[in-house]
Parts: sequence; structure tokens; C-alpha cells
Amino acid sequence: MAVAPRGLTSELNALANATVQELSPYAHGLSGVDQTANYLFAAVLCVSLGGLCVLTLLFRWATMGNAHIRHLLTMSNPDRQVYWAQNHTSIWPKIKKHLLYAPLGRNRHNKEIQLSSAISIGTLPSRFHTLLLTVYLFSNIAYCLVLHWGTEDRAAVIAELRGRSGELAALNIIPTMLFAMRNNPLIPLLRVSYDTFNLLHRWCARVCAIESIVHTICYLVNVIDSVGYDGLKDNLATPSYAWGMVGTCAFTMIIVQAFSPLRHAFYETFLNLHRVLVLLGLIGVYVHLEKHNLPQTPYIKFVIILWGLEWLSRFVRVAYYNFSLKSGMSRAHVEALPGEACRVTFELARSWNYIPGSHVHVYFPTVGLWASHPFSVAWAETKPRSAPLEIEMEKLPSWNMPKHQSVISHYKTQISDSDGPEVTHVSLIIRARSGMTRKLYEKACASPSGMITLPGAMEGPYGGHEKLASYGTAVLFAGGVGITHCVGYVHRLLTQYSQGTCSTRRILLVWSVPTTEALEWARPWMDQILKMEGRKEVLRVQLFVTKPRNQNEVNSRTGTVQMFPGRCNPSTVLEKEVAEQVGAMGVVVCGPGAFADSVRAAVRKKVDVGNITFHEEAFTY
Repeated sequence: MAVAPRGLTSELNALANATVQELSPYAHGLSGVDQTANYLFAAVLCVSLGGLCVLTLLFRWATMGNAHIRHLLTMSNPDRQVYWAQNHTSIWPKIKKHLLYAPLGRNRHNKEIQLSSAISIGTLPSRFHTLLLTVYLFSNIAYCLVLHWGTEDRAAVIAELRGRSGELAALNIIPTMLFAMRNNPLIPLLRVSYDTFNLLHRWCARVCAIESIVHTICYLVNVIDSVGYDGLKDNLATPSYAWGMVGTCAFTMIIVQAFSPLRHAFYETFLNLHRVLVLLGLIGVYVHLEKHNLPQTPYIKFVIILWGLEWLSRFVRVAYYNFSLKSGMSRAHVEALPGEACRVTFELARSWNYIPGSHVHVYFPTVGLWASHPFSVAWAETKPRSAPLEIEMEKLPSWNMPKHQSVISHYKTQISDSDGPEVTHVSLIIRARSGMTRKLYEKACASPSGMITLPGAMEGPYGGHEKLASYGTAVLFAGGVGITHCVGYVHRLLTQYSQGTCSTRRILLVWSVPTTEALEWARPWMDQILKMEGRKEVLRVQLFVTKPRNQNEVNSRTGTVQMFPGRCNPSTVLEKEVAEQVGAMGVVVCGPGAFADSVRAAVRKKVDVGNITFHEEAFTY
């Protein structure tokens, strides 16, 4: 078969495109599009999102200002705590109880909805988030439906809808990309968690994809009505329409592969494919807009620049903290622990600023290639790199220590010589699930010593926006590996208490674990905390073992560290704490969804009794 020369092919494509434009004036470019109305609704959408950010910022400033004043007034004068322990209005507690802290239904929020033991369809948004998403969704629908319905020409109405949906789809790519970024500048500015922005990202992406599909369908209907399927085939041979179709198909595939059961079952595969499809979709949309010189082209240019800066900032951040000509690459010391978990300590190439309650994304090139996963930072300290010396120090007894043995025993710890250059050591607990975490655990278990050292990198810190120093009472609930989020707060509060720089006078750490073996996950750090100055004056620890092998291994003591068999009942715990509350109370929870939901429900029951603030750390990917 003879092949037409390239120049002739281009001329034929241009001729075909011109034919479509002549026969179907409403199927291309801005023909039939009410661009004035498009600009209006785009501006309304931008003002709405911007206004929400401004209101959130004002709210954060108000709460931060209130906390700062409370901190200053109660830090050195505990007698003033009584005022801050009480609610001085009935409206704000009701808003917290029925809107801000409320799940969508009765109790379920972060507990995953399981269709079976292997299939999860995700979690439910909170009542407040549902309200925001509903307004956002229906406003986009309304903007698309404000058309000149009285026009007799059906093709003209379809063309107007094509322009409106295309305008909104291109515009919605901006918040979709912004909300997905780890280095989203709105996170530290508004002090809104990445988990919340990730929820908003998913819904913005769905709206964007649906509007892209509507835009494409409107184009197809008008072209087919005018020139039929043969004309459509010729029209799609032109680069602009071909790449536009690529963009729509890529966005549609993103929605399909991001379906919760698929995303949770094959998360690492989902993430890699997701990035490829996003890149392909952005290229398709950009070429489509640029070839027609459409006014939405700057939107996509901005998104591409934004995404490029995100990856550049992540690369610079990882390279700076994990690579050094003097120290080489950061190393990760991995220790296999009981209960299918690993204690991972990163020895960073450069010093690092630790924030209690923060999390990091970690890379293990020899285990998971370029894959990264988020984990809460459990402990961070500065140690010299030189060889350690062993000396005797004191610690509290292990859970399986005989009852008659003294409360104080001895163990060997490592104290480093202070002459070497200082490096920062950051520790995490990684529970073995599937994929990279399972491979890491199995690799550590395969070592005769149960410990391995790998090249690794750490990106962060992220989060850690909540400060607890202004609360007279701090109650921290941890479920399983959620202890990593709480232990840093406890250490920081005890340090500030000994220095006289915090208002906190009561700290309760509640840790629920499946077995006593899991207590080993945080033992080194808890031993240090239990030896801190002033610890017995303010800190109490309650350990709940949900599946003890027998009742004898769970010994409940009457001191400041107590152990109980069975599940933790947050309502019972908070009932007692509220009755003895000192000053304002901050309640923090990090753990499995069902456990976090039970703490949320307990807080909502008591939020109108005393001044209580609720903080939840969650990773709902």
C-alpha cells in the first residue's frame, strides 16, 4: 500500500479539520462557547475556594491566639487553670460535638468499610468534610447547568456545555494537584492535616474527571451529528483532538484505578501507575489547549510548574538530609521485633529538626526501589558517630518480671563518646503488612542477629502542627504502632514541665496493644521517659493488652504505670479524667480506625462538660 508523503498527510488533516469546522461550527474551539460566563463561574469557584482558605486561616489564628494566651497565663500560675477548664459558651461545644468532631453517621469515621476480609472500600468523611464536599460538588453541577436553555439550536446548547465543562475541568486540575502535594504550602499555613487535603484531592479529581468526560461527550455529539463517524475519525487524526482524547482517557483511567478496593489491595502498583497517568493526562490536556490557543492554557502551565516544583523540592530535601560528601548516604538500622514489626533507626547524613507528632516518608532502595511510605516519628536524638561505650543504667522492669523483684533493675545501654561529629538518629516502628514493609521485616528476620543495616533515605518532617504545652491536662490514646505518634509528645511535655515552660500538670498515656510482646516496640523510649525528672508528678501510663496469653502475664500495679487485660474503653477513661481535669484538656489519638472512632465518640460525650480539644492523626490512603 502506498504511503502519502508527510506534507500531504498534514494538508489532508488540515483539510479534514476545516471541513468539520465548516459543517459543525459548534464542535471546535470557542465556537458556541459563552466565555464571559465561563470566566464568571471560574472566578466564583476561585473566590469560594480562596474564601474557605481565608476563613480557615482566621480560625487557626483565633485558636492559636487563644492557646498562646492560655499558655502564658497558666504556665507560671496553676491557680488560673480553673477558668480554662470550663466552657464559657454553649454554642462552641455544640459546634464541636455536632459538626467539627462528628462522624457522618453515629460513630464510624476512620474504621474501614470492609466488604470482606480482603476488600475494603475506604472510610467515611466527617460531617464537616461532607458538608464542604457537598457544597463543592453541587456548585460545580450548578455552574455547568447555567446555560441558554431557550436556544432553539440544540448544538448551540451542547457547545455551551462543552465550553463550561472544559473551563471547570481545566481549573479544577489546580486544586486537585495542589491538595495531593506533600509540600502543599497550605498545610503549614492553615495547619490542616495532609489526610484532610488527600480527601479533598480525591473528590476534586473525581469532579475534574467527570467534567472532562462531559466535555468530550459534548464534542463527540456535535461532530457526529454534523459529519458522522467518518468525519469524527478524520477529526481525531489532528494532534489537538487526538491529545485531548488521550487526556480524557487518562483521567478516566485514574478514576477507575483509584477505586478504593483496587487502591488498597495494590497500593504500590496504584501509586506508580497513578503518576504515569497523571503525567500523560497533563501532556494531553496541554497539547489540546495549546494547539487551539485556548484561554485555559495558563491553568495547565501553572499545574505543570507546580508539580515540577513539588518534585524538585522533594528531591532537594531528600538529597540534603541524606547525602553528604563527608558522611556518605544515610543508613537505616533495622531490628526485627516481636509482633511482626521492625524498629528502624535512621542515621542521617546531616542534622535534622524534629517536631513531636510529625511523620516522614522513608525510602529503602534495596527493598522497595523508589517507593516511599509515611510513618510517624517515634524518637529523635543526636548521637556521635564513634564507637559506643557500655555502662550500667537503671530502668523499670519488663512486663514478664517476677512480682517479688525490685521495681528498679539494671540493664546495659550504650553511651557514645562525645568527641565525634554529631549526627541525628531518627527512629520509627514499621509494622509488617504487605509489599515493602513485609519485605523489610522478612529481610531483618533472615539475619542471624535479627538486625540489618541498609542504605536508606528519609523525607520530612511533615505535620506536627498541634502543640500541647498550653493544656493543663493531656490525654494521649495510642493503638498498636500509634504509640510512635504519642511518645514524642510525652517526652516533649515532660521536658517542658521540668523546665517550667508548659502549662501541663496531668499527662495520661493510654496504649492498647494486642499482646504483651508488642510492648517491646517502644520499650527503649519508654524506659527513658520513665526516668525523666518530675515524671511521677504528672505522668501516668495505662497499658491495655487485648489478647493476653493468660491473666498472670498482665500484672496491674497501683503505681503510675498500670496494665489491664482486655480492650480499652475510652469513655471510662475520659469519665475519670474529666472529673479530675486540670485546665483545658487536649485529647490526642493515633491508632486503628475503630479505636480512633471510639475515642472520638468518648470526646463528643464530654465536650460540653469541660473545655476539651480533640486531635486525631490518621493516614487514610
